[in-house]
Amino acid sequence: MISSDHNSSDQDSELDFSALVRLVWHNKALICAVSLAGGLAAAAVAFTTPPVFRAEAVIVAVHEKDLSAGGFANQLGALTSLVGVSLGQPGNGQASDAMLESRRLVEEFIKRNDLMPLLSKNAKKPPTLWLAVKEFKEGTLTVRKDTRRGTTTVAVEWTDPAIAALWANGLIRLANELIRARAIDDATRNIAYLNRQLEQTNAVELRQALFDIIKNETKTLMLANGRDDYAFEIVDPAVAPERKVRPHRAIITLGGFVLGGVLGTLIAFGLDLRRRRRVLP
Repeated sequence: MISSDHNSSDQDSELDFSALVRLVWHNKALICAVSLAGGLAAAAVAFTTPPVFRAEAVIVAVHEKDLSAGGFANQLGALTSLVGVSLGQPGNGQASDAMLESRRLVEEFIKRNDLMPLLSKNAKKPPTLWLAVKEFKEGTLTVRKDTRRGTTTVAVEWTDPAIAALWANGLIRLANELIRARAIDDATRNIAYLNRQLEQTNAVELRQALFDIIKNETKTLMLANGRDDYAFEIVDPAVAPERKVRPHRAIITLGGFVLGGVLGTLIAFGLDLRRRRRVLP
């Protein structure tokens, strides 16, 4: 009994498949026409979409004790109870890395280079700096950190390969500039504070410790003023790429043909079902 049911199921499957093949064959002109239309539509979209190029720059963080404000905090931490002050946490490598992905960096880059008209050229909403920064961070800029190699890749995608490379290198230079400016401000403020403390104390050991910290901060100030690659060093600058990253025109066109074929088959099924309903009493 079970064997009979099994054979009956196989026969039904064969009949269904045969019916499907006949249906597709009888409607081959319709299916081919819809598939061709889908392929042509996809090709039109693929070949009218501007190509996008990705320019990448590889950087490494500058690891040098004198380039960090951490030395200042470590040395002065033991003296805070003596001078009666409380200092904030100093900057570190994590803060420098965060600068690369910060809204401040992108906003400053857009304002300095007057990129609002270019970034909002196809915007559907009235252009604002907030929207321009958001779109740049989400659709143009990518920052990838390789912890194993200790490198960071700054990638910019744009329709002009030369502009993409220019922006990638420019963002790194601006990040160095902003971090360097902050280090100069911090060191200058720290030196002024320490000099005021020197005027208020006569303890020999405390004065010597303060002199050492002033010396360290002065060296930080000199390095910040004299070194452009203050936080990041470019080991592989971005160059104008010759190959686009998208759109993949062949894949898009092929996908259009496939979707068109599927749609044509569904239309054929619908027409056949409608015809059968009309025939039934």
